[in-house]
Amino acid sequence: MIYKNAELYNVEDLIEPEDRVGKILVRIPNNLRITLNEYARAAALCTAGCEIRFKLVGNNAKVVLKSEKSPGVIAEVFQGNFHICSHFVSSDPTKISLSLPQNIEVLDRLSKKENLPFDARVTRVILPYTSIRLMVVDGNIDLPEKSLVPEKRYLAYGSSITHGALAIRPTGTYAMRTAQLLGVDLINLGFGGGAHCEKQMADYIAGRKDWNIATLELGINMIGAFEVKEFRKRVEYFISKIAESHPDKWIFCVDLFTFYADFDSCSKKQNEFREIVKNTVKNLNMPKLIHIDGREILKSIAGLTTDLCHPSPEGMEEIAVGLSNRIKKKLMHSVL
Repeated sequence: MIYKNAELYNVEDLIEPEDRVGKILVRIPNNLRITLNEYARAAALCTAGCEIRFKLVGNNAKVVLKSEKSPGVIAEVFQGNFHICSHFVSSDPTKISLSLPQNIEVLDRLSKKENLPFDARVTRVILPYTSIRLMVVDGNIDLPEKSLVPEKRYLAYGSSITHGALAIRPTGTYAMRTAQLLGVDLINLGFGGGAHCEKQMADYIAGRKDWNIATLELGINMIGAFEVKEFRKRVEYFISKIAESHPDKWIFCVDLFTFYADFDSCSKKQNEFREIVKNTVKNLNMPKLIHIDGREILKSIAGLTTDLCHPSPEGMEEIAVGLSNRIKKKLMHSVL
């Protein structure tokens, strides 16, 4: 989305708040958002994976942000692939001043020499997990050309784990780290508490033409409120709709990561859910549709936080490394 000569990346819609000051960013079309479950409706307003991108034409620019829900969160600023700084964004308007580093020519040369995914001339403000109001984008700026950002895009659907809950920084989520390790751009469609595999969400992802590879994290948000029969019905439609709409694209279906039910010998439902994801992929029998057991890429108990559900920063990195390695192996003899 284009807004005042800046690209709002991973943003599909804007909502005007009641006081008409600034804009609330939405990661999916708002007319789709309002049809989803209450958790997904709220999570779609959170900016995980969203970025404000532009090229500085003048000496400086500014971005003013405000945290809508959390009293304080971290936004990061990058120049291409190079981290510049982090900013604490509070519930009061927070000004981020931006200018090119003095060594931009060196960064530019190194980016080209190493064939880094982002051109060093692209300024990136990477937004946090929670809901952020964009108050101001100001300065002599221009849109980055497509040639300055990664050509390929990775779409990640899932729960709060995909969304990035409990990650210390926006670039610390497993989805973002997986994208970085693959050298691609991230489309984060994680919905904390709300990954319920709705038909309309499957239709939406299937209808998007702007991604090259996808991961679908399935199950944890449905383990408590959904019976096995309903989970099977939803998952079978969700996977088949997306995969059959994009038979030429690699799609990795990740079932439940290691979590608290796995430490309860009386709990069986989580394994039934895993079998449903596995068998749905198997029955579709499509060469680029792959099942991954979530326990195989989050093996360490120490990779969990105390709720024994959400990954710690170490767990996020373990998932990213394991997932990206599996994806790379499949892509080794293929074109992404």
